[in-house]
Amino acid sequence: MIIGILDIGTDKISCFVVNVIKDKTPEILGIGHHKSNGISSGNIIDMELACNSIRNSIQSAEKMFGSTVEEFVVNFTSNTIKSEPINLNMSLGNNEVTEEDIIKMYKKIDNLNYGENRQLLHKIRTSYSIDRNIGIEKPIGMKGNELIGGFNLITADKNVLNNFVKCLSMAKVRIRDIVVTPYASGLGCLNNDDLYIGTTVIDIGAGCTSIATFYKNKLIYVGIINIGGFHISSDIARGLSTSISAAERLKILHGSNIQSDEENDLIDVPLTSNDQSNETHKIYKKELNNIIMSRLHEILENIRSKTNKSIFDRNMTSNIVLTGKSSELKGLCDLASDFFGVKARIGNPIQFKGFAENLSGPGFAVCSGLIKYKILNGEENLQSKFPVENSFLWRKFGSWIKESFF
Repeated sequence: MIIGILDIGTDKISCFVVNVIKDKTPEILGIGHHKSNGISSGNIIDMELACNSIRNSIQSAEKMFGSTVEEFVVNFTSNTIKSEPINLNMSLGNNEVTEEDIIKMYKKIDNLNYGENRQLLHKIRTSYSIDRNIGIEKPIGMKGNELIGGFNLITADKNVLNNFVKCLSMAKVRIRDIVVTPYASGLGCLNNDDLYIGTTVIDIGAGCTSIATFYKNKLIYVGIINIGGFHISSDIARGLSTSISAAERLKILHGSNIQSDEENDLIDVPLTSNDQSNETHKIYKKELNNIIMSRLHEILENIRSKTNKSIFDRNMTSNIVLTGKSSELKGLCDLASDFFGVKARIGNPIQFKGFAENLSGPGFAVCSGLIKYKILNGEENLQSKFPVENSFLWRKFGSWIKESFF
């Protein structure tokens, strides 16, 4: 099956054309990238500019592939995304759990009140228990008086989502799945052990930072804060009187958790100018580092305050994986490890057939995650008796999209 993978970010929009065949390794047949315009911190701020950026990325990938793509799996980023854990109870009357009982439990979710102007994006089952016997994975056929299902419901502001979907429809993108960015980031860079033992993924993108915690192979928490790598570059530009592009280069080349013997090293900083002059001024490296560290501490503080305390207090996070382009800042792993009290490492994307070497960095974890999501929620799942965990599938919710935008 040919499917489009669309990673829509603040800095860039990436499109992959992927051939997904059951029980075979997915193969990437087309790749396209384009500068992201009209998007800020995941929000559409200019429909026309965003639409053009999306179309240009898709057209580049389709040109390489040699044909058009019908449907796309896309990521969605917004600080309105929320995780809402709930437990649903069902009386069994000392009978066995049936398939119908499970289906009824899933249907209950669709009738819940998520709050004013909220849209359900994912319903992820996290646990089952029968008569206080916890940790049950497959309750069908088991006998008891009460079945409790734990779910992580991921919702977002409906208007923000509407604007996102409308922009995609203007770009002639037919949506197959919408996947929240932190979910995709985690799927794209974690191995099976990470998913089981408890791992929090921190994806530091250009416009925002997303957080996802996986525990015992379940996504138990997601969150997004509107601070990212671009804000670090902006701080450098303002603090050192240089351009954004120069600030970005300084951040990559010199930004680090410097050692004491490097604090007094001098570096050249280009001055902002309307001409092509090469005028620079010198600063101590520690000045640049202080600017970067200040913003990184703010990002980590926001993550800690945003994340449910139980994620860390109850040892649901055994390690932290940093991904996203800005995760490659030198010294960030040590900083995050000291800050949260657990080991931290860089998470590079899972490699698939046709994955170019220049796409192996952490800035492409979301693309890999969207491919993996498609594999986990493949065509066969649509025909199964149980609802798939993503409640935004085109086939199930196409009428809502058509009523709104076509």
